[in-house]
Amino acid sequence: MKNNSTKKIILKLLNSISSEREIKKYLEKFSSDGPNFAIIKVGGAIIQNDIENLASALAFLNQVGLKPIIIHGAGPMLSSELDQRGIKYDFIDGKRVTSHSALMVAEELFKQENKKLLQALSANNVDAKPLLSNVFNCSISNKELGLVGDVQNINMEPINELLNNGCLPIIAPLGITKDGQIVNINADIAAVALGKHIQPEKMIFLTETGGIVDSHQNIISTINLNADFDELMQAEWLHSGMKLKLQQIEELLNSISSKASVSITKPQYLTKELFTDSGSGTLIKKGHIIKEFENLSNTQENTLKEIIESGFNGYLSSNFLTEIEHSKFYLSHCNRAAIVMSYDSNIPYMDKFAVMNSAKGEGLGSAVWKKMRESNSQLFWRSKSSNPINKFYINVCDGFQKYKNWNIFWIGIDDYKELSFCINYAASKSPSVNYE
Repeated sequence: MKNNSTKKIILKLLNSISSEREIKKYLEKFSSDGPNFAIIKVGGAIIQNDIENLASALAFLNQVGLKPIIIHGAGPMLSSELDQRGIKYDFIDGKRVTSHSALMVAEELFKQENKKLLQALSANNVDAKPLLSNVFNCSISNKELGLVGDVQNINMEPINELLNNGCLPIIAPLGITKDGQIVNINADIAAVALGKHIQPEKMIFLTETGGIVDSHQNIISTINLNADFDELMQAEWLHSGMKLKLQQIEELLNSISSKASVSITKPQYLTKELFTDSGSGTLIKKGHIIKEFENLSNTQENTLKEIIESGFNGYLSSNFLTEIEHSKFYLSHCNRAAIVMSYDSNIPYMDKFAVMNSAKGEGLGSAVWKKMRESNSQLFWRSKSSNPINKFYINVCDGFQKYKNWNIFWIGIDDYKELSFCINYAASKSPSVNYE
């Protein structure tokens, strides 16, 4: 993706879903050649029920010169086929126990589903080739699971050969042992093993649900593994297959760049997930360490100023910090997100909430917000009516009021007199960021 014509195509096609700033950021991020652009794991149900959207999304990436590595599963179809043939099977911790007879069906089915995807891509003018059992070198360590492989290493030669020839590699979750035994591999485990070896910029799991859903069947937009993993693994509503997926994703994120992320989404949102900050589905990050300060060093003050000016695309007033008598600061360990709280009134006022432009879309905002909320059950704040983050504010606030060019939000304030004071306080504050 090095020529200008390719970039013009992307700009034209993405203009309707993404800002120019976002497009340029992701163009730069994905501009290098090689296998580490993205790994996309396609759930078996997608091939069965949503193959047209999948093929269309992959055709778009192919058109603009991006070559992700595709690995697919076939879990629902395999279960159905085994049931029809009267072949018994079981699961242990989300992994399918695979007998010799079950393996024969799995091989047959994986080849069939692989071919379906190849045909759908061919119909969309995408050159793709199958890789059925020559990528994963495996051993068998858990006899209880039968012919299920543990990935020991990755054979990159066939993958690189296809990418170098302009083809999309379509990988089935089958491996081979040293003695030549074909083995079944859980597709999520195979995808994560591939990710740990390749270290992709982005790893995406395409599922029918389009994300991880909570107990109310609502998609969880962001998961910070450092903060959320243990709680999720204990949740009764999270089924064993999704728990296994999360365990594998945690293992992956512990093995690759701290800036890398994993997304779970639907095929029709794949482009949005790759080229916008907001994405669509569940974004999973290793997590961010957020620290709380009552006083800042000179270096931290400069860092805070950089974060605010980048996040607001303006210039911070020189007397901003001196005007707040009682304050608390929440700074990310990576120095790219911050919240400034003022306690000069009876109820805490969130004076600034900023994420640097280069860090938007990484879950930093959610992490610093969550940390701030742990110690602030009541708060109020204001935001320009044109601020794109107002959608988030509306979702998290208890109420808001429009006042001239401002939206004034609050949480945990029930008393009318207190609320009236907060609204007047926020409305009367002088701007501290200049845009000239």
